[in-house]
Amino acid sequence: MNKYWISEIFTSIQGEGEVIGTPSNFIRLAGCHLRCIWCDTKYSWHKYEGKLLTIEEILSKINVNIHFTTITGGEPLLQDILPLVETLKSYNHTVLIETSGTIKPPAKLRELVDIFSVSPKLSNSGYKFKYNFKDDDWATYYKFVIVNPIKDLGEVVKFVEENNINPRKVILQPDGRNREYIKSLRDLTDIVLQLGLPFRVLPQLHRIIGVQ
Repeated sequence: MNKYWISEIFTSIQGEGEVIGTPSNFIRLAGCHLRCIWCDTKYSWHKYEGKLLTIEEILSKINVNIHFTTITGGEPLLQDILPLVETLKSYNHTVLIETSGTIKPPAKLRELVDIFSVSPKLSNSGYKFKYNFKDDDWATYYKFVIVNPIKDLGEVVKFVEENNINPRKVILQPDGRNREYIKSLRDLTDIVLQLGLPFRVLPQLHRIIGVQ
């Protein structure tokens, strides 16, 4: 019987990325191998602080009227989520996986998952990774957290060039910890326009409307 370490399960709207505003069930898996400075879900870092639930127990906690489910974390690809995704797909769910991009999903999972929302970590996270998507671009889109626009945007441009990424797949969003969030969103937009960058700037909608 498949069991998963779960941090929380709730229903809200998707607050970011290409599906922003979409009603979604959220299954947040517990456990992460990263410790990003600006992480807003630090309570999901440690696996054993979650609850061990079966697929049936997980399904009993989601909204059956919503057929869009986001599996997030933590880092969901640390656990074997294939059986969970297979079950959700059998109930005609659109499945979105939110991941750091540091773990490549297996082929079968890639066939089933509808959307891979990949958040590569810039140096503002406290990490410096060498990603390789040039030969295998499995992400549906990329989201970057921008803390220091001038410095961070340079890293985004380098990532796009080195990995031969379609700029239309790149989404920028300000650091959600910023108390002047709307101003930071406006400032980021202004700089992107000034630099003539082809990337999309999107908010974290849940920051603005005050939902989970």
